[in-house]
Amino acid sequence: MHQILLVDDEITLQTTLADTLEDEGCRVLVAGTVSEANHTLEANAFDLVLCDLKLPDGNGIDVLRRVREVQPEVPVVILTAFGTVESAVEAMKAGAAEYITKPFEETQLLAVVERHCELRQLRRRVRELESLRQRPLGVAPAFLKALELAETVAPTDTTILLLGETGTGKEVLARHIHTCSKRSSGPFMAVNCAALPETLLEAELFGHERGAFTGAVRARRGRFEAADGGTLFLDEVAEMSPAVQAKLLRVLQERTFERLGSNQVVTTNVRLLAATRRDLAAEVQAGSFRDDLYYRLRVVPISVPPLRERPGDVPLLAQHFVRRYAAEGGRELELAPETLRCLETQEFPGNVRELENLIQRLVVTCPRDTVHMEDLPEEYRARRELRVDVDPMQFTGTLAEQLAQLEEMVLREALRRFDGHRGRMAAALGISRKNLWEKLKIHGLGTGS
Repeated sequence: MHQILLVDDEITLQTTLADTLEDEGCRVLVAGTVSEANHTLEANAFDLVLCDLKLPDGNGIDVLRRVREVQPEVPVVILTAFGTVESAVEAMKAGAAEYITKPFEETQLLAVVERHCELRQLRRRVRELESLRQRPLGVAPAFLKALELAETVAPTDTTILLLGETGTGKEVLARHIHTCSKRSSGPFMAVNCAALPETLLEAELFGHERGAFTGAVRARRGRFEAADGGTLFLDEVAEMSPAVQAKLLRVLQERTFERLGSNQVVTTNVRLLAATRRDLAAEVQAGSFRDDLYYRLRVVPISVPPLRERPGDVPLLAQHFVRRYAAEGGRELELAPETLRCLETQEFPGNVRELENLIQRLVVTCPRDTVHMEDLPEEYRARRELRVDVDPMQFTGTLAEQLAQLEEMVLREALRRFDGHRGRMAAALGISRKNLWEKLKIHGLGTGS
């Protein structure tokens, strides 16, 4: 069903057009002034806006500009009895999709409405198909395990809790889950619960009525309403206050809530995804997070591994970011092999986000078409050295036997320092993965990847 906003101050025209469009299966909301139109745009989502050029408190261009601000993808058709060239040009320059002069035939208007609603649906579908091609990048076993689990549960409406450090790509995975779900044609809304104080977070999630709190000059839909039929992603859910936790629990249990300042019950049809970098089980034990909400959110937990546990993905991600940001900057850039090897040995405490920010920086600062080691910031060039305290007297036997004992000591230290990650070990030791694998096998130190 198409939802249309009709803005016109002529009562007869309002009634006639609304009845005509509703007979065609549309849902029509009506406003008679610029102020009413702006209020309605704040509280509802639309597929099309039909707007008269002349209004009591302004004109249709004012409404058009407001649409461009709050719902930029929604087409606006201007209706007017004042069909001058000047007004038509002004409307089209401001972003009007079409311009119809009164009086018009009913069939003409219906054809225009159908055309623009179909175009909007087509554009939405194209975006969906484009996003389907973009699977999150990674080949590390730990990451693939998380990705495969996400894709397995994506077609259901099961609540998913994404666990992982800051910057690991939890929102990227959440968007992928939405794309793979039966709700992919609906909206995807993301809210960072750590970014807003309690009152504002509650208003952001559940909406508010005019005057509900200081600064609430107009009613506003919350994210649970805006995401109806789609997916709502709550990042850093552990930062919610007890009051917001209680209200979220009710939504999960009953699928209903009230806006702030209202006692009218609103029903929502939203698939919820949540994420946190904290240990929620520990938060429950400490009494800072509700245990009943914890179990509601943790229906399917998915752990997103940090980048240090997927070093083989670093070159893949780095080259992906280089292609994207170099293209945006209108230049060609590539990473030298030694640069990729250096990046693969880094800890990246900020995870994928840190790597992405580093590549953005290099695209701007690198003076040539290939990024060499010397182009990296100093903190990345200062590669960790493997230091092993060696007492020559601890070795016995022939020179070959003592060298073998020293090699085993170095390998053991590398295993400890790099937590067993073969890619980073090989890069730090300056040997190939195959050579490392063979040496580990010789010394009986394991051959895991």
